[in-house]
Amino acid sequence: MEDLLDEFAIKAAQVESEVETNTIRGMEKWQFSFFGQLRSLMSENKVQEINGRLKTIITGKAHLSLRENVADKLNYTSKRDPTTSLPEPQFFGRENEEAHILELLIGEVENSDPTLSIVPIVGMGGIGKTALAQRLYNDAIVNGYFGGRAWVCVSNNFYVLDITKTILQSITSLSYEGKDLNRLQVKLKDNLSGKKFLVVLDDVWNGNYKKWTNLLKPFEVGAKGSKIIVTTHNLFVVSIRGALPYPLEELSLDNCTSLLAFLALGETNFESHSDLETIGKQLAEKCKGLALAMKMLGNALCNERNLNKWEAILNNKIWDLPKGKKDEVLPVLKLSYAHISSYLKRCFAYCEVFSKDYEIERNDLVLLWIAEGFLDGQEVKENILRLGWDHFDELVSRSFLQPWVHP
Repeated sequence: MEDLLDEFAIKAAQVESEVETNTIRGMEKWQFSFFGQLRSLMSENKVQEINGRLKTIITGKAHLSLRENVADKLNYTSKRDPTTSLPEPQFFGRENEEAHILELLIGEVENSDPTLSIVPIVGMGGIGKTALAQRLYNDAIVNGYFGGRAWVCVSNNFYVLDITKTILQSITSLSYEGKDLNRLQVKLKDNLSGKKFLVVLDDVWNGNYKKWTNLLKPFEVGAKGSKIIVTTHNLFVVSIRGALPYPLEELSLDNCTSLLAFLALGETNFESHSDLETIGKQLAEKCKGLALAMKMLGNALCNERNLNKWEAILNNKIWDLPKGKKDEVLPVLKLSYAHISSYLKRCFAYCEVFSKDYEIERNDLVLLWIAEGFLDGQEVKENILRLGWDHFDELVSRSFLQPWVHP
């Protein structure tokens, strides 16, 4: 139909152009001619043809069980964030911060909120807020201190209903459907009443007071000592409940160097690889103390002992690209992407069809890759599904995909 209307508009523009040089009599002729062309363009056969195509599409939609407007790619919020509550296998440089926040979690502070207090971990993106929260969430002392725990990634979409549902499912280990927020909050309130609980709200961006107030209503019934950890880069988020922020600073150069050695070489230092030590420190310095940048860089150099490869990354022009204030992660991401094979780039680029923080099963994603033909043309000596698994695992190992382990 759009094509038909476009054709009509073009014809109308042509006739209008001709009319400008014609006489009044010519105008009358144009009017007669023009509407005759209109009847020709809007012929019954063409309209019927379009209607027939529409009916075919509708029939096919029904057979495939497709629904209209199920999700908006930009606004869709996934059930879970791929950021896992499982801690990192090796942790560098946050011992003091971990001990301090642990004391805030389990220590009884005089004149504190009798029921609930919020512990905000604040810092720039990639500095390690989530990693520190993971450590605390899985700490043995914390597990024994709190009767219930829940981990939710909030991200840039602050939907009270979805957050409440996720917390309720984590606390009760049961699945809940429906969109009645009041009913869900009553259930959550009943399950939290009199219990000492810990909730982690990871990657919070929104500072809307009304939304925060609605979200926190069920938590007021918890036992004294209940805590909510909030990780955010936004100080305004912290001010909503008057909580004192716990700022995270950049990792020291020594800790960054140790982290790089561990991720790239499996060692806590460069003693066994002295030829790489100098260049390793130079690379660590470029990451400006951001843990995420170090992780991406370390995974890009995983098991790489070739000095030339390390020098090539150090001298890459990507480091010189313009970037935002304190934005050291993007160049590392670009470097990591540049050093993966073309077939992996294609598989990773396909993930753009999913919304931010979308959770998907490995097999589902691999089957989509197969359906798109991304695994065709490769020499497959074994099952094509296993080849897809290998691609998936390699992207995970390079931190392009983040595994989710349910708490």
